[in-house]
Amino acid sequence: MDILNIIVGLFMIGIGFLVKSTPSLIAGYNTMSDDKKKNVDIVGLSTYMRNSLIIIGLSIIAGYYLFKWIGFAVIADSMILIVTIIGVLIMVINAQRFDKNKDKIKRAKLTYIILGLVAVFVIGLFTYGYSPSKVDISNNMIKLSGMYGFEMNVSELDNVELSDMIPDIKTRTNGFSSGEVKKGFFNLDKFGKTRLLISSNKSPYVIMTNNNKDKIIVNFKDKSETEKLFKEIKTLIDNK
Repeated sequence: MDILNIIVGLFMIGIGFLVKSTPSLIAGYNTMSDDKKKNVDIVGLSTYMRNSLIIIGLSIIAGYYLFKWIGFAVIADSMILIVTIIGVLIMVINAQRFDKNKDKIKRAKLTYIILGLVAVFVIGLFTYGYSPSKVDISNNMIKLSGMYGFEMNVSELDNVELSDMIPDIKTRTNGFSSGEVKKGFFNLDKFGKTRLLISSNKSPYVIMTNNNKDKIIVNFKDKSETEKLFKEIKTLIDNK
């Protein structure tokens, strides 16, 4: 996550300098007619957007390390989304003052609607990500629903074990990560690419190995649920 926050932060800063040097890249302004562009304070707008994007970029980087340092891991891991949504929302609203065209109110309303939809999407994404996986084991099929859930036949599994530890997570390749919750595909030390459905950083963990030697790691906030899943899968494997 450290590298991702730095990359995104620097990207925002770079975009800020870019829109200042090339104002024609600013969305909305670049599609205006020449008559309407005359009613836009493009010097003030491009300067404002440059400064805003620089602040957003620096806030992503500094905010991540600050909240990580004080122990708020969930907020630290969410800095990119939180800062981007709030920062862009404020930037777009305040940028309206540089546009003196009469129809700017209609465009402003459309902008607010779009930003509102984005906010709803992000909130929905986090809600879905934090929702615990549902387990359904029947007819030799193992199914875990929810974000990055999966289903497989017990015949596809070579082994299952209950472990107090898992290898260190090196990078996220394609998944959701916020605080203790990690769902999707991550690169783990010794295991390589691994599917995680982790709801807690506390043991135990169910580690499944399929026929292709790929690993799947699952746990729940409730220790007893994790242990129950292991026993059910272990029974199926022993009886296949």
